[in-house]
Amino acid sequence: MKANIEILITTFCLSALLFAGAALAQEPSRPSQTAATASAAPRMKAIVYHNYGLPDVLRLEEIEKPVPNDNQVLVRVRAASVNPLDWHYMEGTPYIMRAMGIGLRKPTDERLGVDYAGTVEAVGKNVTEFKPGDEVFGGKTGAFAEYVCVLADRAVALKPANLTFEQAASVPIAAITALQGLRDKGKVQPGQKVLINGASGGVGTFAVQIAKSFGADVTGVCSTRNLDMVRSIGADHVIDYTKEDFTKSGQRYDVILDNVGTQPLLGFTRVLKPKGKYVLIGGGGPNDGRWIGPLARPVKALVLSRFVTQEMGMMFAELNKKDLSILADLMQAGKVTPVIDRTYPLSQVSDAIRYLEEGHARGKVVITLKDTNETSPIGANVAAGSVNTTGPVLIVLEFIAVVVGVTIVPIVVALALNRRFQRRNPDKRGYRWGYYFSIMSFIAAMGLAVILCGVGAVIVCGLIYAVLAWFFAQRYHWAWITLTIFSFNPVAWIINSIYLWKRWAEDSVATSTI
Repeated sequence: MKANIEILITTFCLSALLFAGAALAQEPSRPSQTAATASAAPRMKAIVYHNYGLPDVLRLEEIEKPVPNDNQVLVRVRAASVNPLDWHYMEGTPYIMRAMGIGLRKPTDERLGVDYAGTVEAVGKNVTEFKPGDEVFGGKTGAFAEYVCVLADRAVALKPANLTFEQAASVPIAAITALQGLRDKGKVQPGQKVLINGASGGVGTFAVQIAKSFGADVTGVCSTRNLDMVRSIGADHVIDYTKEDFTKSGQRYDVILDNVGTQPLLGFTRVLKPKGKYVLIGGGGPNDGRWIGPLARPVKALVLSRFVTQEMGMMFAELNKKDLSILADLMQAGKVTPVIDRTYPLSQVSDAIRYLEEGHARGKVVITLKDTNETSPIGANVAAGSVNTTGPVLIVLEFIAVVVGVTIVPIVVALALNRRFQRRNPDKRGYRWGYYFSIMSFIAAMGLAVILCGVGAVIVCGLIYAVLAWFFAQRYHWAWITLTIFSFNPVAWIINSIYLWKRWAEDSVATSTI
């Protein structure tokens, strides 16, 4: 049961961090307006989506221009960049996201984009750090627009003078993810061997350069066409994954930053040093499962970490002013230079997302706002097939199944089995908690088997737990001990050891009185 609860909590927390925390919801306060004043309010062009679906749901529309409050700055966006986060929001996948606040049937926030760079146009009366005319970059929900309002003390910093707006806009999520993954999770030290899996992507290109700035010996893994590019940004060694499996190379690394998640986790343990660190970057691809998507792999890493000496974990970026300033210094010093693959105008955001979803972008894909006079919508008359209408129904059914399967059913079955036992053994204390724990352990095993290995593992786990349940019903203590161990949770081990000790004591007393 404890393992089941831990995995569920981990999954929900990971989903919240990946799809809610990274977007930095810094919505400006909007003064109330009458219909007459609203019609006369300044307008701007922005990308919006009213339904979940494929890139065709995106539209370029005129909406109300934001007005900064006392603690905000109004930024005229000159460039923005695309992240995997954007297509997850656009499609409403994995479905667990919708139940966690982004909207069950339709998106609650119809704006898209996070990374931006631009010029400060106005500041609130409490803002002293910025002034009109300053060039800034940062992260803010709704960045695919002509203007954004951002809190001055959040994820916004002065743009390095040696960077273009396009380069600066490519930095926030990708570069901060690389920085925090290497510095905070990987704890990279000078002289250590670091492997970047997916070194040619948005996060990967930043990770190679940041790891080099830390004094590490860097190996980049990428495809044939990207080898020269990865070398050019500082990688000491490059591996062509189309020709060589680095997990079988025999080389050992202190830190592995995995941006793609294409290799089995056990393969990484073979090339990590005994105390090495594996850091999985969240995000996932468009072909990941639609229910929990990229969250299955971190659950696997969580389980595997219990059985190996290496640290296996996942991280999500936390956009903040301090790290943006650190990155600005690195870029100003020439130690980090953003790599841009393609640029698209604001009217072609859908094409940019399609290209990013293909998974072959070299560096970052950037949106430019040099000319936003386009008047036609991106997706005129959205095709019915592109809007996801079945997801919400499935989500509701899933929640009903979870509530019934994880809470009600175990309680009812445990009480029924306990009553049956007490009828047959009126002189003995029942196993009410024991039955409940056994059922929950079984549910946990089934859920874990589905996530990790599929149908075959479900059958095996089902047979194992069926045998254990039978022996448990026969009051064999070793079956109880086995179920406790299979919870994979030290807290459960302590609680159930105390419980089992008490039950043994009761059995001993009952035996001695016979």
